[in-house]
Amino acid sequence: MFSLTQLEEAWISLPPEIKNTPYQRARQRGVTFKLESLQPTGSYKIRAAYRVLQRSSGQGVALSSSGNFAGAFTWAASQQKKHPHLVVTPGVNQRKMQLARRHPCTVHICGDNYESRFEMLSELRASGVEAIDHRTDREVFLGHSTIGWELLTHTNHFQRVLIPVSTGGLALGVASALRAGGFRGEILGVQPSGNPTLYESWRSGQPIQRNGIHTICDALTATSIPQETFNLLQQHLDDILLVQEQSVWNAVGYLALEEGLVSEPGAAVGTAALLEEQIPWERSLCILSGANIEALVLKQAIDSWFKASM
Repeated sequence: MFSLTQLEEAWISLPPEIKNTPYQRARQRGVTFKLESLQPTGSYKIRAAYRVLQRSSGQGVALSSSGNFAGAFTWAASQQKKHPHLVVTPGVNQRKMQLARRHPCTVHICGDNYESRFEMLSELRASGVEAIDHRTDREVFLGHSTIGWELLTHTNHFQRVLIPVSTGGLALGVASALRAGGFRGEILGVQPSGNPTLYESWRSGQPIQRNGIHTICDALTATSIPQETFNLLQQHLDDILLVQEQSVWNAVGYLALEEGLVSEPGAAVGTAALLEEQIPWERSLCILSGANIEALVLKQAIDSWFKASM
């Protein structure tokens, strides 16, 4: 998908403060965590946000977000003196929008469903605003690939990677770098049962569209997958796993109590797959993609894990 030269250039072009996030070995078992949760905006999205704004030609640039991309986009725009337009649904995570509004931005509220985000993005494009569709934009994927580029220096520590998936952009970016660098282990996407869109698409061999979802993972809410992105995922990933919503609650609590890590639900799906024993803990690496969690959700997750582990 990308050459080694392209992957290296993408990594070099990022500022030092958003590169080389740390790793943490699990306290009790043989898993490693890649802590994108420690990024300045609490999410891996900051890499792609910086990348696309580097390459944008206009002062006003629009993006659709379920929350984490919004905060990353406004942060990166403030660094590069550009004005971000955010397209969000009425139900967007308000904690994440508070983070986004720390920097100047224009917020556009679309309809309730996932597809309406991209309809409004098209309207902004027609009005003359440069619009980024993160579902298909290759510069977005290159931004995500910088995580995989960093993983290439640690492949002696793991033989499988677990990556949260919604539209699959993070998994695609990470996998493109790992495959280009010669990694031959498993690359697995993980999705919650409350939104099995990509999981069911994977099983059917073609993209499907869902009309409604109900998941605690507010970062994993895509209800359709573009065909071109789905084709690339088929070429780069080994499988998509599905985890139960209760396991996600337990995983967030496990990470907090047993590993000392704060993770939002969507970032904890890989750990949920381990707790369900779908794959071995030993020599697994989980990308903890974000830590933007509301206090009440974190408390409920800790209570859930405490009860489950009694």
